Amino acid sequence: MITVGILRCNVCGAPMYPNPARQAFCCPFCGNESAYGPQLPRMKHEHKKLEFTEEGYFSLKRVAVLTSLSSVDDDLLAKRKWRTFDELVQLFDRRAFVTNINRKEFTFACPACEAPVLGNDLMSMFECQYCGTKYSFEDAAEHGYIKIARIIGYEGMLPKQCLPYEVTPEQAEVFIRRLAEQNNLEQEGFPVNNLLRQKKMLSVYAPGRLWDRKFLLEVSMNGSLSKLYVEWINWVSLCNSLDSETFDRLQPWNFEKAGPLVPEYVEGDVRLMATLNDNDELELRQALLKKRLTEEISEAYDVREPRILKWGDDFIKHKNGTIAMPVYYLEYRDPQNRRCLNVMVNGQTGKTAASISVNGKERCCELSPGKFTDMTGECSMHAKPVKVKYVKSRFLYEAIR
Repeated sequence: MITVGILRCNVCGAPMYPNPARQAFCCPFCGNESAYGPQLPRMKHEHKKLEFTEEGYFSLKRVAVLTSLSSVDDDLLAKRKWRTFDELVQLFDRRAFVTNINRKEFTFACPACEAPVLGNDLMSMFECQYCGTKYSFEDAAEHGYIKIARIIGYEGMLPKQCLPYEVTPEQAEVFIRRLAEQNNLEQEGFPVNNLLRQKKMLSVYAPGRLWDRKFLLEVSMNGSLSKLYVEWINWVSLCNSLDSETFDRLQPWNFEKAGPLVPEYVEGDVRLMATLNDNDELELRQALLKKRLTEEISEAYDVREPRILKWGDDFIKHKNGTIAMPVYYLEYRDPQNRRCLNVMVNGQTGKTAASISVNGKERCCELSPGKFTDMTGECSMHAKPVKVKYVKSRFLYEAIR
């Protein structure tokens, strides 16, 4: 069954579904309700509706059949974190790597105010930092051409749409410094401020794929078994080999603002990543899902080392759901002292996340400049795990809060 309207709960960020019996949108995860308004939110993608009964129970028939988790390489995510951006580019597109390191920097006078404008021969769009005038090379403006030299991978595999950068590089640097200060990264040997002064932060359009994913989990917690239900609407998985775990922490995203990937969106020094044929994509996605679900269960119920024994997984890969995601990226590697750092900033909202590895011990940290409660329509809706119990036939469950 398809629903044309879903609300994002302004309390917990989960999806709220229309419940005809209550004449309201209901959040099955925190209990929040919002009475029907004059208009339902318009959705660009099809979403399966969570079906309610008059008693308030909901049907989990699509995920009710549980199977054991297929074996996944738990070290796969950690191994990928140590691959530098340059190593990634060399692996998948040596032409792009050689072109980038040999690019020529130049300065020219702004046509509007004659102030100096810095650029390089890979850029298609320029902005004067003094008067704010934006313009492009003539071929970019007239023909919508994006310089091939800036693309990593095959040009024909670039997403046709993207989310615009709404956070400037200067703002992204502020968020990274704030996260580093709050988590004492400099004291741990990560020279974040020096890396930023050296202009090591990259602006990257990374290709992602939109999914809806719903899980019914059988979990061992503190010696007892529990069933938990989880929903992620408009979840984005990366279609390349960047650090997918750090990227996953950048949600939510607002897909209402998606537009065509044209030069006007690719201002300044932005690298474009095409969709890559990654043989480990499925294994990486499975490993990420398992790790993130386990982390969220531990956090939601304050338990150590919960174990997911079985799951039922229902998913939709959205049609025309491949999209270029705006990301600022900073990395640091010190193999001799076994230190690794990946920092990403959501170029739309400013949410910042870092993966840190020191002597084999890993941790992640986040910084969020807002709660993003005003996102509606087609956006990320991420429900935390909620305990459920079976009520009666036709796979009807109720939430235990």
